[in-house]
Amino acid sequence: MRFDSVKSPTGWAYAAAVWLALSFVWHLQMGIMYRDAMGADSTGPVWIFLAYDGLITAMSLAGVVCVLAAVKPWGRRLPPWSVRWPLWFGCALLTLRGVPGLVENITVATGLTPYGLLGMEEEPLDTGLWEFWKDMVINSFFFLGAVTLVPATVLSARRAGSARPAPRRV
Repeated sequence: MRFDSVKSPTGWAYAAAVWLALSFVWHLQMGIMYRDAMGADSTGPVWIFLAYDGLITAMSLAGVVCVLAAVKPWGRRLPPWSVRWPLWFGCALLTLRGVPGLVENITVATGLTPYGLLGMEEEPLDTGLWEFWKDMVINSFFFLGAVTLVPATVLSARRAGSARPAPRRV
């Protein structure tokens, strides 16, 4: 039994679009409820938090458009670079954000690196605290974003490359 749908960029694109939509809603909510998101003991300027969160919100919205443009017929009207470059940039960001964080959480939870992945903590991290598991959920969320966006980008780029007409021989 073959699973051709795994090789189809459309399913991955829809999964990535759902992930990006969730990211959009999450960051939009953080911008609206910025006092709760920043925490009571935050000493940083509010405008920096709002600018950063606004950037992530805009990138999530642009990501939804780009990942759907990669597989929908209306996306062929856009210049290919305007879809591919943002998708590859998003892949890099999600991979760099999701993979190391989740690897550290897993190695700490299993006891392989109780002082953190780089061993820079002064005391062993307490896996019984809510803060640790909250970080695990957040890192898993970013990892899931990479798991959906990377295949969508790679497969849609392959499909676009195979759809090009063969060069004419003179």
